[in-house]
Amino acid sequence: MRKSDRRHRTPDQILGPYFPTGRRPATQDDLTATKGADGLAQGEFIEVTGRILNLDRKPVRGAKLTVWQANTFGRYAHCNDSNPAPLDPNFVGCVCIRSNGDGVYRIKTVKPGAYPAGPDWIRPPHIHFEVQGQFERLVTQMYFPGEPLNACDRLLMSVLYPDLLIATPASLEDRPEHRVLNFDIVLTRG
Repeated sequence: MRKSDRRHRTPDQILGPYFPTGRRPATQDDLTATKGADGLAQGEFIEVTGRILNLDRKPVRGAKLTVWQANTFGRYAHCNDSNPAPLDPNFVGCVCIRSNGDGVYRIKTVKPGAYPAGPDWIRPPHIHFEVQGQFERLVTQMYFPGEPLNACDRLLMSVLYPDLLIATPASLEDRPEHRVLNFDIVLTRG
């Protein structure tokens, strides 16, 4: 394999402070329609899809992904989130899925809102990922393209290659009803 065919590992990001506790993550890949809820989640529906790969671009089959995020208003369904933004009773905000035989994963969700992280810091919209491959664990965050708050986010700007954490728009040909973003996650060995 040529050296130019190798990729960089997806950068690490912090786990919390709102890692889901006290609730079981959904096991369905559609967070816009939660079982037992009377309606749909509020906000812009999006689909996030990608592949879990190793540095040699080989798929990581059966990787376990725990994915969590704030709702469209920028609030987490977590007891420690003191953000006064409203909770969405139709949005759980956490899912646990596995990559398929080609390393592919997919979730349908809502675009999370920005939220205050301190007196002088607003976090841009982002989605958290915990990926457990066959040999390693990675905790990271996916950011949205074109967000003005990305340029001043302390966590995003703290990594060597911030562009590796920003999703890319995907083709809308097969899903014109909502935006599709691609976010490949690269582990060292898989």
